[in-house]
Amino acid sequence: MRIKSLLVAGFAAGVAITASGCDSHTTTPATRTPLPSAQPGQPTQPGQPTQPGQASAPGGSVPEPGGNVPEPTAAPATRTAVADPATPADTAPPKCVTAQLRLDKGVGGQVGGTWFLRFINSTSRTCVLQGFPGVSQTNGPTGEPVGEPAIRDQGPQAPQPAPVTLAPGGAAQFEFISYPKQINECAALRTNTLRVYPPDNTESLWLPWDNLICPSPQRMLVVRAITPM
Repeated sequence: MRIKSLLVAGFAAGVAITASGCDSHTTTPATRTPLPSAQPGQPTQPGQPTQPGQASAPGGSVPEPGGNVPEPTAAPATRTAVADPATPADTAPPKCVTAQLRLDKGVGGQVGGTWFLRFINSTSRTCVLQGFPGVSQTNGPTGEPVGEPAIRDQGPQAPQPAPVTLAPGGAAQFEFISYPKQINECAALRTNTLRVYPPDNTESLWLPWDNLICPSPQRMLVVRAITPM
C-alpha cells in the first residue's frame, strides 16, 4: 500500500510540473531581417547641366569619374553663310522711257508714203531703244486709233530689232509707211494726229498729222524696227 501511494504522488507531481511548464511558455515573435534598401540615385542638381562626357544613368544617377563613359559625339559644325563677293552692277544703260524722249517728224513725205521718224533723247541720261514702235492715226494726242494701227514689217529685207544706245541728245530712227493709193478704194476717214508708243512703253508721244486712212479692217500702215542714225 505504501508503494502504491508513492507512485500516485510521483505521478501527480509530474502532471503539475508539466502544466506549470505550459503556462509559463511564451512564443517569441519572429524577427524580420530588413532587406538591403536600394541605393538612391544621385540626381543632377537643378540648374546644373550634366557634365560633358557623363551621360545620365538610369534613374537619374551620374556615372562615377573614371568609369567606362562613352566619348561624346561631336556636334556637326554649323556653317555660317558667307556672302559672295559683290557682283559688279550691270553697267548697261537702262531702256528708254517715254518721258526721256521727244518725237521728231524726221525726213520723208507723202510721195511714196514713207517717213523716217526719230526718237531723240532729251535728258542727260543715256538709254537704250530696241524693237518696234506702236503707231496709229488718231484725232488728238489721246484719241483712239482711227482705222488699223501699223503692222510690223519683219520680212528678211527689213531691219531686224537690235539695241540702239541713245546718248544725251542722241537720236534713233524708224521707218513708217502708208499706202495712200488705197484711199481711192475705201470710204476714207480724216485724222489730225500720229500717235506713237516707244518700244516697251505704255505712254505715247504724238505729232500733228493731217492725213486720210481707210477704216478697219483694211490695213494701210506699216512700221519697221528702230535703227541707229
